[in-house]
Amino acid sequence: MTVTSREQAKSARRRRILDAAAELFARHGYQAVSLQTIGEQAGISGPGVYRHFESKQDILAQLLVGISERLLAGGRAIRAEHGDTLSALTELISFHVDFALADAALIRVHERDFGSLEQHTRRTVRNVQRMYLAEWRDVLLAVQPDRSLQDQTTRAFAVIGLINSTAYSRARTESSDAQVSAVLKEMSRSALGIPPARSSSER
Repeated sequence: MTVTSREQAKSARRRRILDAAAELFARHGYQAVSLQTIGEQAGISGPGVYRHFESKQDILAQLLVGISERLLAGGRAIRAEHGDTLSALTELISFHVDFALADAALIRVHERDFGSLEQHTRRTVRNVQRMYLAEWRDVLLAVQPDRSLQDQTTRAFAVIGLINSTAYSRARTESSDAQVSAVLKEMSRSALGIPPARSSSER
């Protein structure tokens, strides 16, 4: 299906609004940011924001549901390609590290403003997050079958939390993204008790 230039422009404006909102919510908190401020940051007039989103709540929901669904889709794609193998676990680590470095603002928004979501949206986000966690847990169970379901669930949750912490610690370091990425991957593998990467193909 051909996408018209008008549709492309509309999608780009929508993306600008979401990016501006993520940055502002991360910096000031959801409650302190107005739709007008979001529009100004995105270069769109206040009323223009309503052409893309019903409300500020709608923007927050799109941000947090959207990133949760993107993580789940990525996790499922990795398992579909690599199966329940050590390679899949390595790719899951790399995938989440890349996310944490690229979308630190969204991690901070989730931590601070998740409670500002309407209840039904909170349930949606939690359900998608549980499914993403299950992708990690099921790979861990296959790679390390001697550990219990509860143990692997806890380990997966802990490593995801470790990686997500870079959203707060990154600004306090002078390391490059490449250095931070390498450290996070090494720490994640160590925490999960899997051997160091042997080659670039294992990242």
